[in-house]
Amino acid sequence: MLILEDSRQQERKHEIKHSYFRSVGVHWNRTALYCGDYTLPADQNICIDTKKDIQELIGDIQVKQMSKTDIKQKVFDIAENNHIGFDLAEKIYHAICDDDVNRFAEKDINDICFQNGVHERVISEFQNLYVKRHGFFHRGLKRAQNSGIRLIVLVENRDGVKSIDDLFRWVNGRLNIWKNSSQVIGYYKNGKPRYKRVQKYPNAMTGERLAKACLTMQLKYGVEFQFCTPEEAGERILSILNVKQEE
Repeated sequence: MLILEDSRQQERKHEIKHSYFRSVGVHWNRTALYCGDYTLPADQNICIDTKKDIQELIGDIQVKQMSKTDIKQKVFDIAENNHIGFDLAEKIYHAICDDDVNRFAEKDINDICFQNGVHERVISEFQNLYVKRHGFFHRGLKRAQNSGIRLIVLVENRDGVKSIDDLFRWVNGRLNIWKNSSQVIGYYKNGKPRYKRVQKYPNAMTGERLAKACLTMQLKYGVEFQFCTPEEAGERILSILNVKQEE
């Protein structure tokens, strides 16, 4: 049996899954997938996006967005360098930055550019700005939603989290990591300065907040969140894809 693995997956960091695939007679080909990290060659209506731990999921949700002001400047810089007029550049900017809840922004960007004879290389630059504005994770959610793909985000972890309900009770260890700031608040007897202690990760997300974010994304995009240990991930992937495994 054959499955597909996204070529952006770092091979050496998924050996546990690969070992399991080999043990049950499943082979994988690496290729660029439309969304997610694993799917089937002949039927890509189900895709699985894997996260190595809960912190990676948080990082995807909290991605730092490029500001609209910076996006607009980039769009008009690209337009000027490629002899694209002001009105067309303005349309492309809005296709990139306007709310994309009820539309397929990537398609809008492509349609506007193709209709106006914009070179494919330049279209790619505009698509990259969309990613910088919203993030790869968001793009994957929208791609799945607009293409009728069932997307499962499979979050590996060793924290005992098996469901979103468990996530409500999960304690983010980063909330308890502290460091010295540059602010001197006094001096020790030996004359050395005492620095104010601050959280190393002041924006660390709580389990409750993360769980609520996942529930919101499920309702908004139709994505599903599942959780397992790294050792269970290979079997779970094949089960979701309904892959027949050798005994």
